[in-house]
Amino acid sequence: MSRFRCIIILAVVLAGCAQDQKKSETEKFPGIVRYAKGFSIQSYDSAMVVKVYDPWQTASGVSYSYHLYTDNEKFTPSQTDFLIPVKRIICLSSTHIGYISALGMDSTIVGISGTQYVNNSRIIERIKQGCVVEVGYDQSLNYEVISKLKPDVVFVYGVQPESVTYIEKLMELGIRVVMVPDYLESSPLGRAEWIKFFGVFFGKAGLADSVFNDIEVKYLQFSEIAQGAKLRPIVFLNIPFRDIWYFPGNDNYFVRFIHDAGGQYVFSELKGNTSHPVSTELAYKAGINSDIWLNPGAAQNLDELILFDKRFADLKPFRQGRVFNNNKRVGPGGGNDFWESGVVHPELILRDLIKIFHPELLPSDSLYYYQLLK
Repeated sequence: MSRFRCIIILAVVLAGCAQDQKKSETEKFPGIVRYAKGFSIQSYDSAMVVKVYDPWQTASGVSYSYHLYTDNEKFTPSQTDFLIPVKRIICLSSTHIGYISALGMDSTIVGISGTQYVNNSRIIERIKQGCVVEVGYDQSLNYEVISKLKPDVVFVYGVQPESVTYIEKLMELGIRVVMVPDYLESSPLGRAEWIKFFGVFFGKAGLADSVFNDIEVKYLQFSEIAQGAKLRPIVFLNIPFRDIWYFPGNDNYFVRFIHDAGGQYVFSELKGNTSHPVSTELAYKAGINSDIWLNPGAAQNLDELILFDKRFADLKPFRQGRVFNNNKRVGPGGGNDFWESGVVHPELILRDLIKIFHPELLPSDSLYYYQLLK
């Protein structure tokens, strides 16, 4: 019976879809990827194979495979083959900088989409020196500049199928492209674990594991502290955009932050990982009865919120002085470190939220990414 089972399992693996392949790899190499759902890593004698799954919001059953070689003799140049460690990088998302910086590989970055929004001081200095240049955005990428930079890899992301258009254009120019859909992860640790993805490209897999393990231990320790709180404050989010308030679904990674920090999400009935439009009227009713208000746009103080909409003053968190924004660490060009280093340091975000929700649990800690609006 045992032998028969093995035969059946082998057949399923060989003929399975991308998700079945991912499961098999995870079972073969336990502990390599424990939280992230969007990628897997598998080792062979001659190469490592990194796979990315469903790299945009509406994707289903879509996967990409990349082969990484350390031996130049076994490396055969192609669009999906890479000789590691990679040495010249272009990033089309500022979140990529957070991972690369955590690995100490800032000097490999030669091009960025949105240089004015970079928060990392070392990268800002390299931009001033002309070592890092602007490459444009999405459908407005500067293909000539990208080609002249001769990157080993361009790390890209896509929020819709149309993103494949500019990716195909890059590949037509002979440029190697790698999809990085880290933003689709539904848990903070899952998103942080993408440091392992970047680690293999830089030949820093061991360092990436070590960095992540430290993050994981601290995150779980903070979460355990928060679960000891007696009360769970109701948490309200964001500000409206064109009279529509958007709130994330209950499977969204930021909602997971709220739960892990000992809070109660105001719209826990919303499903899924993406944002949902909520009428301004319904949002105000929820805000009036909430305890804490987080992430109100770009506001630096309460006066700016009143200028946006004077009705904000009626919300309970506003009246009680419990409005906090995640823009304490904003660079000279407006780049917010919450979205840069914060993606790879969820333990620091969680610590901030526990301090906000339950200040008695962390009385000596100060806020890192968040600030109280006054």
